[in-house]
Amino acid sequence: MRRLLFILSAALLLAAAPALAADFDQAAKDTAADLATAKQEAATAQQSIAQEKAAMTARLKELSARLAAEKKALAAAREGLAQASREKAELGRKLAETSGDLKELAGHVRAGARELLALAERSPSTAQSPGRLEELRGYLNKSRFPGLSDISKLLDLYFAEMAASGQIARWRGPLVDRQGREVSADIVRLGSFTTLYKSGDELGFATLGPASGRLLAAGGDPSWLLGRDITAYLDRQSPAAPMDISGGAALRQLSRSETAWERLQAGGPLVWPILAVALAALILIIERLFFLRRVRANTDQMMASVAEEVAKGDFAAALEEVEKQPGRPTSNVLAAGLAHRGQAADVIDAGLSEAMLRELPRLERFLTTLKVLAAVAPLLGLLGTVTGMINTFQVITVFGAGDPRLMAGGISEALITTQLGLAVAIPILIASALLGRRVSRLAGDMEEKAVALAAALIKAEH
Repeated sequence: MRRLLFILSAALLLAAAPALAADFDQAAKDTAADLATAKQEAATAQQSIAQEKAAMTARLKELSARLAAEKKALAAAREGLAQASREKAELGRKLAETSGDLKELAGHVRAGARELLALAERSPSTAQSPGRLEELRGYLNKSRFPGLSDISKLLDLYFAEMAASGQIARWRGPLVDRQGREVSADIVRLGSFTTLYKSGDELGFATLGPASGRLLAAGGDPSWLLGRDITAYLDRQSPAAPMDISGGAALRQLSRSETAWERLQAGGPLVWPILAVALAALILIIERLFFLRRVRANTDQMMASVAEEVAKGDFAAALEEVEKQPGRPTSNVLAAGLAHRGQAADVIDAGLSEAMLRELPRLERFLTTLKVLAAVAPLLGLLGTVTGMINTFQVITVFGAGDPRLMAGGISEALITTQLGLAVAIPILIASALLGRRVSRLAGDMEEKAVALAAALIKAEH
């Protein structure tokens, strides 16, 4: 098969050989022409590449030169920046030193203003120029830097306060009285120590309200002697005036002083039941003292006389001796024993015992009541403590615990009722014990005389 295919191919090549020779010549010519064209184009391209290379080389040199120039400029700029940074640091240091001095100066000015403000808030001279409080508070604003004019003004305020502290000033002006009303009053300021006022019938000392700069009447009425001295000075009848040289401490103590009536009122409504218990106990104690004093007698002498008459058999004379002390427990018991004369011994003993049992309630009357009152008084005080604490917690619920003065009312009620309850109960207990001891002695004496009478009656019968 392969041999057959080879033979066929060779036959075909032999048949086409003349035509292939003619095409080969023409192809050679074309190839030569193309080769020549390609060489020409290659030369043109090499020439163009050489030109571009030269241009690029020139451009590269130009850029290198510019880069070197830029680097030099950059180095110079860096040096300039470093120099500027050094200058900036130096200026910052100088500025810090200057600012520190200024801040220190401002701090000194604020400290001086703060001290003067504290002084002005206590000085009564502020009432004549209340605007200076706001001026001084303005110095404490840290965002405000005090200038020379501010410093000069602060010094003027200092000098004004020093001058006012050595002056006596009289004027008529507004004042808040003890009832919280603003009234017009005659006011006398004695330096920076004391301010006296008189408005109608009310007179006394005045203090400065630190927040408002207004004069406030000090709480608490001055004593009669003190009021007389104040009136005499205000009316120019006396050169001497009472002064508070403690810087207001004495006035604060005067305002805090309370009368017993004011303290009782601070205890709330439960004070009155406790006082009622005290009054009832006092009446009962006085009644018992008068009664026991009235029934006290020299029973030993009486008993000796009665025994002597009984021994003689004169019972009428013995009864007369008993009736010389009428109404007394021992006399009643002896009279009852004499009424059973001539009877059996057990009958006489029973009669005397009955008489003693009849007299004991008279002696022991109201003692149980006093013990009950002594127990009730502290219980009422404890009830007041509970109500006072409830009121305190209600105040805390509504207003919070920020202001202790709002809670003072409930705490005062709690403590005062407890104190008052104990103060009432303790004397009642002591009085009850003493009265009980006195009753025991009377009962013992009564029993002793009854036994002696029984023995005398029995002896007389035999």
